[in-house]
Amino acid sequence: MKRIFFVLCVLLFGTGLLVASPDLAKYLENDLELQRLALEVKKAELSSQETSIDNGLSVKLSTGTAVFTNENGTASVSFSPSATAALPALSNLKLNVSSSVKIAGGQNASDNTKFSLSADIISGSTIARKLKLMNAERTLLNAKRALQNRALEAEKEFYTQLKALFTGENDIIQAQKTLYDNTLKFEEIKAKGYSKSSSNYRQAELQVLSDTHTVKTKIRALEHDCAVFAAKCGARFEAGQKARDFLPDSIQSVEAVDIASLKKENYKKIEEAEWTHSYNTLARTADKNFTLGASAGYTIQNSHVSSSGTKADTVDAGVSAGLYGLSLDAGVSVPVGKSHSPVYTLSASVDLNAFQKAKLGSDKNAYSQQQELIAIQSAADAYDTSIVDQTQSLNDIRWAKETNRQTYDMYVQLEKDMASYLKDGIITESEYLTSFANKELYRIRLLINDIDLIIYNNTTKLLFCRDDEIQ
Repeated sequence: MKRIFFVLCVLLFGTGLLVASPDLAKYLENDLELQRLALEVKKAELSSQETSIDNGLSVKLSTGTAVFTNENGTASVSFSPSATAALPALSNLKLNVSSSVKIAGGQNASDNTKFSLSADIISGSTIARKLKLMNAERTLLNAKRALQNRALEAEKEFYTQLKALFTGENDIIQAQKTLYDNTLKFEEIKAKGYSKSSSNYRQAELQVLSDTHTVKTKIRALEHDCAVFAAKCGARFEAGQKARDFLPDSIQSVEAVDIASLKKENYKKIEEAEWTHSYNTLARTADKNFTLGASAGYTIQNSHVSSSGTKADTVDAGVSAGLYGLSLDAGVSVPVGKSHSPVYTLSASVDLNAFQKAKLGSDKNAYSQQQELIAIQSAADAYDTSIVDQTQSLNDIRWAKETNRQTYDMYVQLEKDMASYLKDGIITESEYLTSFANKELYRIRLLINDIDLIIYNNTTKLLFCRDDEIQ
């Protein structure tokens, strides 16, 4: 894992240090999907910052449209400036200042300078903003997880291709064993004195030639695959180079990941299903049938307090309410002086379709909640299946390695004995090569077992969220 996260640091921060395993590191560095996901993380970080800004203190200033006139030598200008400061996180609190400014002939005739403060008493706006923040944080987390998982997937691909190369070498050794066996039979036929024109002699000779061609074909195919794999690792497989010299003699030893030791709540499908349920439950809470808001303010030179056009300062208050499709707004402006009466405002609207859709929306929410609970149960079932599947896979890998180890040790000793017999002239070279091939066959199978364990570990880890490993 340290190697993987080093490569992530290279992608994200451009460090130029060397790593212990250049082949795998180069393979990861050349992976374009890793590079794309690294950029996706940076984009998600910027989007998260934008969401934080949107939910913080915001200030808007406006001059309004300015109108300039010049009539009878008298210049005048009028405009309606405004300023708004909002703090969405605090019950959608807003402070608004606005005015109607008119200057004619050097005289200021400004009026309706209004200071107002409004906030939500009952609404889903606070929860809606929380949902927006949750969604931004989740998007960033998912981007980091995708990058993290891609590193494991790329490593898994690396070892899967390496396993395929070892399997190719294994096939070559099997073909060589067949060649050695048929060569031995051919030598026996020659020793028995069969003529070259006899059918037994010709069939045995043709079989040896066919086996030789098969071995050479498999060798060329393996060398081709080695050249392609080397290019992916940022290296070169030179012409004439042997695949056996290119492939490693050993595979790093790793401890098996015990899936039962990993937390069930971190199982990817369970974590995703539970988060979705929590998010949607909160979203349903934000969809309120009843809303209530209030505002208060002060207006200097309010021109609406009298039909005669006289002005007065007023203290203003208002309330707004909504229930399904019904909306109601009421307000009052109380003059500071005693020469004017309070001014009342009232407005109402109704959306008839909203009443009908409210019950339908409630039923849909109930069905959605049931679906989410089913998804959680389905994820739990998938977890139980994964436990059995991965545990059995690990047992199979361990059994295969132990069996191959015992057989390999046996063939190592046999190869030593056969080498001694060959030296003493007791056996033929073909007989010795057969024993040597058997030893090599199981040596490669042990290497494949080591690769299988690495692939198993990666497969197991990809089933779970590993946020504690994200840097």
